[in-house]
Amino acid sequence: MHPRPFLSRYIRHTLLLLLALCLVSSGLYSFASEHTLSIIPAPEKVNYGQGELNISHGLSIERTSDENAEFAASYLNELLKKTHTVTVSSGASAAPKVIFLHRQPEGSPDESYQLTITSSGIEISASSRAGYLYGVVTLWQILSDHLQTIPVVQINDKPRFKWRGFMLDSARHIQSEEFILKLLDYMALHKLNVLHWHLVDDQGWRIEIKRYPKLTSVGAWRPQTMPPYQSHVQGSYGGYFTQEQIKQIVAYAAKRNITVVPEIEMPGHSSAAIAAYPELGSAPEPLHSPPAGWGIFPNLYNVNDSTFTFLQNVLLEVMELFPSPYIHVGGDEAIKDQWKANPAVQARMHELGINNEDQLQSWFTGRIEKFLNAHGRKMVGWDEILEGGLAPNATVMSWRGTKGAIAAARQGHDTVLTPNRPLYFNYRQSDAADEPPGRVPMNTLQDVYQFDTLSSTLTPTEQAHILGVEACIWTEYVITQDRVEHMLFPRLAALSEVAWSDPSNKNFHNFLSRLPDELERTKKLGLHPAESVFEVRVHAEPITNPDQATIALSTQGSYGEIHYTLDGSDVKPRSSRFNQPIHISFPTTLKAQAFDGEVPLGNPITRRLTLEEVLRRDSRELDQCTGGGGIQLEQDPPRNRERPVFLVNFQQPCWIYHNVEMQYIHSFNVGVGSIPYIFYGPSEEKHKSQPMGTFAPRLDIHLDSCKGNVISSIFLAKAVRKDGVTELKGENISAIKGSHDLCFEMQNPDPKTVWLLNYIQPIAAK
Repeated sequence: MHPRPFLSRYIRHTLLLLLALCLVSSGLYSFASEHTLSIIPAPEKVNYGQGELNISHGLSIERTSDENAEFAASYLNELLKKTHTVTVSSGASAAPKVIFLHRQPEGSPDESYQLTITSSGIEISASSRAGYLYGVVTLWQILSDHLQTIPVVQINDKPRFKWRGFMLDSARHIQSEEFILKLLDYMALHKLNVLHWHLVDDQGWRIEIKRYPKLTSVGAWRPQTMPPYQSHVQGSYGGYFTQEQIKQIVAYAAKRNITVVPEIEMPGHSSAAIAAYPELGSAPEPLHSPPAGWGIFPNLYNVNDSTFTFLQNVLLEVMELFPSPYIHVGGDEAIKDQWKANPAVQARMHELGINNEDQLQSWFTGRIEKFLNAHGRKMVGWDEILEGGLAPNATVMSWRGTKGAIAAARQGHDTVLTPNRPLYFNYRQSDAADEPPGRVPMNTLQDVYQFDTLSSTLTPTEQAHILGVEACIWTEYVITQDRVEHMLFPRLAALSEVAWSDPSNKNFHNFLSRLPDELERTKKLGLHPAESVFEVRVHAEPITNPDQATIALSTQGSYGEIHYTLDGSDVKPRSSRFNQPIHISFPTTLKAQAFDGEVPLGNPITRRLTLEEVLRRDSRELDQCTGGGGIQLEQDPPRNRERPVFLVNFQQPCWIYHNVEMQYIHSFNVGVGSIPYIFYGPSEEKHKSQPMGTFAPRLDIHLDSCKGNVISSIFLAKAVRKDGVTELKGENISAIKGSHDLCFEMQNPDPKTVWLLNYIQPIAAK
């Protein structure tokens, strides 16, 4: 964490305040203008007055007889003591007072509030717990600047959408209760109000159901995190939340105006439950444990009455734990092969007069919905529940783009927008070589922020069915909590502005100006945000003299100024500013960082530049030969070791290194690894049925295209069935000259193994 110079920040904020006051006096001010307050999400209306409130002696919080206001007062006190240096007192005090007033602005929704800061004190007006809470949240963000004074201002604010959600997948990799409580705090402080909790999937059942103890004694555990060649996990991997833990989490969320919506998957993504109770399945062979691999598994619940009795009993306990009006039942990616092959299922279809398996799923979902409706709950499902006919009262979450939401709205059904592009946070957020595992392509911070939520193709009546938006993180490849944090923050802050703020108040450059304070607040909550949008990227190219190169510097967000040094000294705001490509000689130590005035952005970088370092490429910096996406994943070595990360399209492991100046290169060393083929899906049987080849596995290097001549082959025998990264040396190819694209393609005789490329290290010609 970098110190944030007080004097420079005070000057910056004072100048911005003067600018805002000038704009106010001229009648030109709008929230989209540059402003002094780093509030996220952006409020609806901000009107600056003249003067300041001196808080150098702290604040006095006035108690109230209003139960909801009293909670908000206690919450403010708790927040300030946890994260601020502001002194808090109560009762008689010379410090300015924070007063809570019960007042509902005319025509405003339940979650609205008004925050008024004068030169003598602070008022928060609202008519509900949620309104008071969000007024406190905005005040907390204003006070986070640690200034001696705060501006006189009036903020009138209300949400754009009533569903402002985030989905956490705890089924693939479970998180701690402590982490979930921190996440709920973060959500509340960004005015997000729905935690969609994915508790059930093929790889694990995470909720205690007392009537069916095997769901957790069997279904909550798998042999290891994922199948390595040598399992480094002692015993089974998994865990679950007890009912007591869930009650505590739900109560903690409710105090912060967050509804927890549980997801109990059906009829697919059910392997864990079927492993626990094999009689629930549709396949002739029983499962012995939840799978450790990834993909779309064919295991579906059967359609016997006894299975519905089981599901209804489970849902009764779920509804007892979660007072949410919504219960999510999944419904996605249900491969129907087992139903097609099961005589009992086919007989039931005939008995019901159902013509195909999609209609059977619709019948299945409709039966569950009737049960939930009878208990006063609403059913939510992924957009696949549209196929075969939508259940009468269902709410649709549209994840495969926005088409599902449009279709649902046109049918008169409520819907929530959760499109994987750009609202899945298990996708990479940058193309940096140090990004952790995730899906490809990228969902950048800007992609999230600029998501257009309302389709112009819908009528106003149809648009009214769009309840809101929700971001999701699926944790197949996001194993640890620190990596979950890296993927979530600050993209979740961008999502909060999409969900809360009026679109006319949104501006990405302005959002970036508020982001440094946001990142500092996140760290004070004990969370570890990614700073990818601010961190400096280096693009270096050798020139005609192999001892020299040109260096270009950039940041993903193009915000602030980049400063650098070439003499090994630490970079400061007064160091050389990057304006155009830099000419350097090898070796050179480059240090660089972006700044907003005196304020550092992101983390400083240090690169020891040599010809070989400049030519080196991580697999995460290479294109896939297919031109499509892939997966950035890791092996499963011991937990206390560095986990190597690889970018691969597992169905075609092939990478392109563009524009290689071959005259500089003698040969290539490569870092390789492998994993078992762990990706289940519709194409898996074809993959498994491929015959074992007779040749040794190798990495071929093609010239100019993946169909071009093979100029070198690196044999992989030394790396077979080894965890970690094995470095292998290639042969002399110094006879090839000129600039070429090189294709690095794995040739693999074993369909049960996926070969991975970690890096390419060109060896310089002498």
